[in-house]
Amino acid sequence: MSDSSKWIKVRNSNIKYYETVELYYKNPAGKVVLYKPDGMELGDESLDKKYIDTFYIKPEDKTKCLRAAQKGFSSNLVNNIISKDTVTLKNELISIVDETLSQPRSGGLETAPDLIESIISGYSAQPDIIKNLARISFADYSTTIHSLNVMALTIGYCFYNRMPAEETRQYGLAALLHDLGKTEIPGEILTANRGLSDLEFIQMKKHPSLGFNILKATGIDLEIAVQGAKEHHEKLDGSGYPEGKTDISECGMLLGIIDCYEAITNDDRPYRSAMQPMEALKLIKEDVTRGKYNKRLFETFAYSLTDFNRKGKQKNFF
Repeated sequence: MSDSSKWIKVRNSNIKYYETVELYYKNPAGKVVLYKPDGMELGDESLDKKYIDTFYIKPEDKTKCLRAAQKGFSSNLVNNIISKDTVTLKNELISIVDETLSQPRSGGLETAPDLIESIISGYSAQPDIIKNLARISFADYSTTIHSLNVMALTIGYCFYNRMPAEETRQYGLAALLHDLGKTEIPGEILTANRGLSDLEFIQMKKHPSLGFNILKATGIDLEIAVQGAKEHHEKLDGSGYPEGKTDISECGMLLGIIDCYEAITNDDRPYRSAMQPMEALKLIKEDVTRGKYNKRLFETFAYSLTDFNRKGKQKNFF
């Protein structure tokens, strides 16, 4: 297996965790060869310190790598919580989630529940920090960053409503994986710096079904995540996609609201600039009054974004 396309490229920011994983690189002849054997650290003095900017792993090692990265992330989580270093936290999460969501059919999705569990257990006592996670912006806005932001906003919603830990984990997992189907949409469509053509938009609208199929094929118990992936673009009046259904799960309805809010407050498009939070809520409220979104879920989500205590005075959004 010498063709690098048959291997999985890993993010350099994660390889510090890969002591128990074989790392490979492409030599000048274009052949993928072993760089570091299992059990050897990158700082080992016996390792040839040639400059390498791209490392690869065997496909069968992907889950092992993700578990190693998540173990390192969990170990660093306590320090990040104490220092409230949400920038470092988010950068680490971007690296881990990028590898988790890349080539999802090659394995690795089974590690996602453990990642969500680490975040929820770490931040359950400090819900304001998880809200701040979604407020940290990056110039290179991507599906991964969008998914992380939706996850943070969803977990914040769950914390605000004091939902049980297991339900919070399921909702957080659904949020993280809701756009998984976009991994099978051509990159030129995802990153198009223009409005999509009718044919491109038809293709883009397939991503909920594609995500549903990927998650169903994992064999993991992801019932709520499966619903969220398939239903987050459905609307209560039947105007959504991919099925135009009106009977939507609670998680699907909530993710539809949060997905829309996150996208219009963070993603600049050629035809519009990213909106301020209150402006975005007013826009979504218009669709609530048209019967597209659930009023109760929207109002509770709007409250969860504020710093008001549940028993304190809250602005009435209707």
